[in-house]
Amino acid sequence: MASGVFGLRKVYKKQVENVDNNNFASWPEGGNYGYFVGGYRSNPSGPSATIDRIDFSTNTTSAPGNNLPQARNSLESVSSASYGYFSGSVDSNVDRIDFTNETASLPGSNLPSGARTGLAAVSGSAYGYFGGGSAGGQSSIIDRIDFSNETTSRLGNDLSQERTGLGAVSSSSHGYFAGGEPTAPTGYFSMIDRIDFSSETISSPGNLPTEKTGGDTVSSPAYGYFCGGFDGTNLSTIDRIEFSSETISSPGNLPLINFGYRRSSGRTSSISHGYFAGGTYANAISTIDRMDFSNETISTLSNNQTETRQNLAGVSGGASILRGNGYKTYAYFAGGNPGPICTINRLDFSNDTFSDPQGLPERRQRQASTSSNYCGYIAGGGPGNSPVSTITKIDFSNESLFILSSAVLSTETKDLAGTSSSSYGYFGGGEDPNARITTISRLDFSNETVSDPGNNLPTARDYLAGTSSSSYGYFGGGEGPNRVSTISRLDFSNETVSDNSTGLPSQRKELAATNNSSYGYFGGGEDPNSKITTISRLDFSNETVSDPGNGYPDRRARQAASSSAFHGYFGGGVNNSGSHRREVERIDFSTETVTRIPQELSSSRSEFTAVSNSN
Repeated sequence: MASGVFGLRKVYKKQVENVDNNNFASWPEGGNYGYFVGGYRSNPSGPSATIDRIDFSTNTTSAPGNNLPQARNSLESVSSASYGYFSGSVDSNVDRIDFTNETASLPGSNLPSGARTGLAAVSGSAYGYFGGGSAGGQSSIIDRIDFSNETTSRLGNDLSQERTGLGAVSSSSHGYFAGGEPTAPTGYFSMIDRIDFSSETISSPGNLPTEKTGGDTVSSPAYGYFCGGFDGTNLSTIDRIEFSSETISSPGNLPLINFGYRRSSGRTSSISHGYFAGGTYANAISTIDRMDFSNETISTLSNNQTETRQNLAGVSGGASILRGNGYKTYAYFAGGNPGPICTINRLDFSNDTFSDPQGLPERRQRQASTSSNYCGYIAGGGPGNSPVSTITKIDFSNESLFILSSAVLSTETKDLAGTSSSSYGYFGGGEDPNARITTISRLDFSNETVSDPGNNLPTARDYLAGTSSSSYGYFGGGEGPNRVSTISRLDFSNETVSDNSTGLPSQRKELAATNNSSYGYFGGGEDPNSKITTISRLDFSNETVSDPGNGYPDRRARQAASSSAFHGYFGGGVNNSGSHRREVERIDFSTETVTRIPQELSSSRSEFTAVSNSN
């Protein structure tokens, strides 16, 4: 099992430095902005409709100028990739903020169980859930909003206890409701109720170390944090749940001067930090405290909210489907053999289902792909055994496709591989009409022109695979003319190329590769004897290669691969008997387990490519 996989066990300082340097392209997923919404203000006193925005890249705050349709107090929030939703308080209305233009509105959806204060909320990929709270008495009800159509319904599965003042955190697969207080007798709860987003069943993974109510919560990709609270006295402790193992611990205390008595703040999270805005510390405050997820320390920002308030809500967003803005939503599996075909199958990462947008402008197989923040590029290959030098562009904002007139490879090439930095795409190796080649061609994303930087692969080879970290591109395996285990590294800073001292565990060609920010995964292929099931892992931190032990359920080669923030996908290919396949295997980056998703490609195929809109 991997240790330190991005977003699932631990976040390292090296990983978060690009966020602090305003370079979100190196991070797979997360919003650009946090929003602090509503609450009860001090001057003039009363409920507030204000929306404040914090820019995660600069930690500066501003008011976008679009406020809630009505002043609201004691809100909780859920969010999809496109919208944030707020409810609670003295009515059951649901307010919505559109992340694309920061306008707020009432979509017409109300919580079916009526107005409740002191509730908590969690978000899955398809639904948001509002649980517990009080409406004349404590409640165990969970109301659900469907992000696809904004309809609301009562879930039917309730919390284990009627309670208010509880806290909630979310992982990618589960929501956790913890603590709170009953109507009577007096006292506080420590139990944690877990909702499984896939089945919507409720179970208990354990309890908080302390019975408490109130407090504030934030979530990193690896942990949920229950901060502060009240158990008869104001608490300065942090309780933490590790999402991968569901172990519960207390990693330390909050700094008393900044946080010890703070309650009822608005909370939001970026990939690297959690933010607590406003709330009460004897009186209402306007300051913003930040938790650094890499070391779990808390500090106070120099920028405050635009007004002093408490009992507000927070949400993160401001990200579109574009990679540069943070979110990964789709993978595109394009072309292939037999045919060749021009079909593109689009995989929706939120539910692992396929659909077919428009196809490639020409039939293509044995090609390679790479992506910028905004577009995908499919290069080389061809309609038959004769390769082409053209590059097809897919615009992620509208999924339009066309052949670039400004960019062609330096030679007609098939069976090549692609990788990318934040500024350039690189296509390496392959076979031209005469022989295998060493050439690495560079596509400049800023002007979509192609040049050859002059630093090529040390040896000519084709049928290789490409992957990348934030600093390097890696070309692994291939044939030249014998199968090789070599991994060649392209340094993005100076475009020098060298062979990594550690190669793949076996010589193989016709493999595929995917990655998260910490590891590259080379899957399947054909060794000197047969197709294989192995998935090999390249550790970007030290460039060692190992076999985590989980491979495909059957032998496969000539497949295509892509990745979301939390999973890698290997699709299609040919099996050991030479039959084309349409199944898709998914590797969970948190556990490195491999499963076959229920959905399949629209047809059995091999020798194709895949790109995600945040590759």
